[in-house]
Amino acid sequence: MGFWHHLFRKRRRAQARAASSPVPAGTTAAAEAPAAPEQAGPVPLTQRRYLDDIPYLLPKDPLEDQRLNYQHHALARTLSNHYLAPLTPGIRTILDVGTGTGIWAFEMQALFPHACIVGVDVSLQSLPQPVPPTCVFVRANVLEGLPFPDAQFCYTHQRLLVAAIPSRSWPGVVRELVRVTRPGGWIELLELSDVIQPAGPATRRLLDWFTGISQQLGFEMAVLRQLGELLQQAGCVEVTSQDIPVPLGRWAGAAGQLLLTDVLHGLGALKDSYCARTTTPPAVVDAMLQEAAQEWEQQQARYVFHAAYGRRPQP
Repeated sequence: MGFWHHLFRKRRRAQARAASSPVPAGTTAAAEAPAAPEQAGPVPLTQRRYLDDIPYLLPKDPLEDQRLNYQHHALARTLSNHYLAPLTPGIRTILDVGTGTGIWAFEMQALFPHACIVGVDVSLQSLPQPVPPTCVFVRANVLEGLPFPDAQFCYTHQRLLVAAIPSRSWPGVVRELVRVTRPGGWIELLELSDVIQPAGPATRRLLDWFTGISQQLGFEMAVLRQLGELLQQAGCVEVTSQDIPVPLGRWAGAAGQLLLTDVLHGLGALKDSYCARTTTPPAVVDAMLQEAAQEWEQQQARYVFHAAYGRRPQP
């Protein structure tokens, strides 16, 4: 009781501050879909900000925050929901690991208004200011363990942390997600992949470049095809694994355009970091991206997401 008493007190204090704020009650950062990330050309690596002493390959700056919010809406449009697990309307406690800008947590609060939603991230600088009072946010690194007692959450959610979790750390991370979930509660994982179908020569060249450097840095993409197995190894039951192919490109209309913009900006953000670690000039990677994008239109490609969810067993 002490743990939740502290969190609810923190949320009530935030609600009291918001009552005197010019931000209308109930307003969240997710109220409107953001515009596409604005980047007229390559941004020099020295102008991007990265987290120190943390194995996170993407930047942590306003441009990346804009991309993350755009990515959220691209996923919502293409996947038609914010979650996959069979949640019940009466769910009371939700944990979002790697919450980023908090946009997923805010929109889940709108869907589950009676739930206490807790977001966790290694840095809280990406949250909107003032922070909407509907959720509680905690600074923590899942690689070092979550700062919660056992069996606290009805639903534990983690998505798109492929650039934050080295391959060797995935089994321990999944065990930690299960640890903080209540018996009978759900754990859900959603991740990117290195699979675009069909993959022509330009696409294969692009993916080989990114995945090869990722592997050298300890981020093995193959582990993401084993999310269901990781949940089972952590003791979960009723595990469901899904590969979700999503149309990629203008050929598929608005949804395909959304995902295309997100993929190009996401790979572009990784490019800045990866080029600094190799002898590959950024212009070469830009050309690979352009050639691959043309292929996606010609071949009506689909980008594959990996997802899995399972239930912590009852004692």
